[in-house]
Amino acid sequence: MAQRRYHLWTIGCQMNRADSYRVGEELEKRGYAPTDRPELADIVVLNTCVVRQRAEDKVRGRLSSLSSLKRSNRHVALVVMGCFVDDVEALQASYPYVDAFLKPSDVAGVADFAENLNSPVALQTSSGDFATPSRVADLVPISYGCDHRCTYCIVALRRGRQRSRPLSEIMDDAERLVRRGTRQITLLGQNVDAYGSDLEGQPDLADVLNALHDLDGLWRIRFLTSHPRDMSQRIIDAVAGLPKVCECWELAVQAGDDAILRRMGRGYTVDHFRDLVARIGQATPHCAINTDIIVGFPGETRKQFENTLRLVRQMRFDVAHVAAYSPRPGTRAAGWIDDVTPEEKEYRRALVEQVQKEIATEINAAQLGELVEILVDGHQRGRWRGRTRTNKLVFFESKDDWLGKMARVRITWTGPWSMIADRPAIPHPVPSPCGECCRIWLGAGAHRRRSRHSRGDASLHPQG
Repeated sequence: MAQRRYHLWTIGCQMNRADSYRVGEELEKRGYAPTDRPELADIVVLNTCVVRQRAEDKVRGRLSSLSSLKRSNRHVALVVMGCFVDDVEALQASYPYVDAFLKPSDVAGVADFAENLNSPVALQTSSGDFATPSRVADLVPISYGCDHRCTYCIVALRRGRQRSRPLSEIMDDAERLVRRGTRQITLLGQNVDAYGSDLEGQPDLADVLNALHDLDGLWRIRFLTSHPRDMSQRIIDAVAGLPKVCECWELAVQAGDDAILRRMGRGYTVDHFRDLVARIGQATPHCAINTDIIVGFPGETRKQFENTLRLVRQMRFDVAHVAAYSPRPGTRAAGWIDDVTPEEKEYRRALVEQVQKEIATEINAAQLGELVEILVDGHQRGRWRGRTRTNKLVFFESKDDWLGKMARVRITWTGPWSMIADRPAIPHPVPSPCGECCRIWLGAGAHRRRSRHSRGDASLHPQG
């Protein structure tokens, strides 16, 4: 009997990526093998996103393109999951060729569906781990959904209220991944800082970080995405005090004007955000801070937009993900007049991206000639690829096998989005027990970089 195959298409956030990894594992437990060609698959799974109109358009386009596949091959099963799935009856009427619509993160639903297709006997190793290749860097969800009700955001409507996973369950996932060769784990949540507020005893993200830090074989820990309203000093101190936790912060500001932040329902002010960044900078002086920004929100004037642009220049983010506002059905903002023209939105988006590109170019250029340590997680276009603790992408050439190893390299070229390094001399399969080798790049040339807490409004941070 020929082996069954699955094709998995994913769009959207890191949570969707994590869900898709788990879907693949569950299908492979049931005897399916992956294929990048949907026409060869027995089951096609689309993991969808509608957080922006552009993402929703891609989902609808992908669904339309698969209608011909269903007509030509009635045996292929088509499953749609993720935030695109809301009114199932309406979706079934629009896409009658789809076999199942499943809510976001319903990995068990995909597994049950596959069981009902009479798939072959599950493939497992003797240890009970899945017979799938390990990933050097993997994702572990710690919570689903969100209790905030930002006026523009559809996540809470599609994913529901926050549901934190018990710490024991998170640790079971992490231990399984490390046994399979994972060396970096990124903890995921729609609002990762609020983890545990819905659990008995109310553990928090700092508790998760401390527990993971004691896991042998795990070298690096990351987490995202953070909400400025819920970031606690306890979390900041945990990041500063645990060598395995990377000093890279995903802190979505969304706008640099207080009136717009109020209309967005974000629950903080620009001054609060500046103070938070200052406290993070004091605890982790050479960290990276990445952010999300929305331009063209209903009612946003040119002056209010310029306040956002000013904040970008002051904060000097390492990365800024910029999006033009698009109404999401069911959100409060969708009922407001979308009074910023598409042309003006595009102008604002492009301007922020240009300013951010210049800032990222300057930040990365300061590392030219420096020695950095990267965790090598892949091979791309003839070069090894890895990331620094601050999540900078670094490429280097070598004929040796560096996958899953720590490489100490010297930066020879920098750009706004990536860097190139010379060939490492000696493989470093593991970091030092104290984690200090992970911070080695903080030495040479550190005097040329500005501490994070010195960025922004000097009146707020006189010590900078």
